Amino acid sequence: MADSIRILSSNDIDRILHQGNEQAANQVMDLMAVTFKTYTEAHQSGDTHVAQAPQRIGVHTDNHYALFMPSRLQETTSIKVVSVPKNDGKGGLPASILVLDETTGSVQAVMNAAALTAVRTAAGSGVATRYFADPNAKNLVIFGAGAQGASHIDMVIAARPSIEHVTIWNRGQERRDALVKLMQERYPTRTFKGVGNNDDTLETAVRQAQVVCTCTNATQPVLFGQWLSPGVHVNCVGSYRMDMHEVDSDTIKRATNILVDSIEACGHEAGELVKSSKSEQWTELGTIIMKQQQIEHDSQGISLFKSVGISVQDSAIAGLMLKKAEEEHLGVEVPF
Repeated sequence: MADSIRILSSNDIDRILHQGNEQAANQVMDLMAVTFKTYTEAHQSGDTHVAQAPQRIGVHTDNHYALFMPSRLQETTSIKVVSVPKNDGKGGLPASILVLDETTGSVQAVMNAAALTAVRTAAGSGVATRYFADPNAKNLVIFGAGAQGASHIDMVIAARPSIEHVTIWNRGQERRDALVKLMQERYPTRTFKGVGNNDDTLETAVRQAQVVCTCTNATQPVLFGQWLSPGVHVNCVGSYRMDMHEVDSDTIKRATNILVDSIEACGHEAGELVKSSKSEQWTELGTIIMKQQQIEHDSQGISLFKSVGISVQDSAIAGLMLKKAEEEHLGVEVPF
């Protein structure tokens, strides 16, 4: 249909994502590997046309801080709009992505992006897990029972199918119990356990873990470096401001390998890293991917991947969603 826009609802996006499906998860991880590689190559070469990530801008409303994030990856140009609640954020983050038609420049699609931010972020962590986590990892600890926590479980299990035990920490019991129930139904052959603030078993679970993911909006540390065992891989994705600290300084200082999605972005937004390390100690994950080499797991070291999210990831996943929607005839086309 000429001069039309494809509208993709949350149900359409869920059908395309197939969350909990290992093949679908690996496809998004492959996409994020290409995204990080393209981003790093573009910025190292100075030719950023194929990977553009301008500074986001924000507008304050009475109830939200509305963020507008334009980006371009290869041939997909998009803008994501996210409304961050100023008060109780239990309803999640309302989000939409607009994709432009490459030829005409008009809006080609509008999609519900509530799930997409969590999935693309977790897929980035999944890529880091592929490279740096113990190939025989059995134990996973997740901090946070929101959409990020759920997506990280999917991606880490897809990256390391050897995972057998998953411990989920969350302050609130309701969301924690709900996620444990959902994941136990999704992965019936694995065991899931929920722990809260005053549960002594949390430290033990972290000490036994080969992969730990922090997916919270904490301003005070919830993960402590003294709990980490040699050989563990940590994905730290929840904090995105200088005043947010999910992990303590000991976690950063004990890390023998610090990976980031973007050195530039983390320098502005990764409070934990800026406080306890120098950017010269950071390596972009895209640089590792560019080298096309296997990383031998360091059983005595601690690897940490810090992601604040780069907007080219949104264009990447939006492009994939639109392609699949067209192939599967999903969404509604409306005249415009």
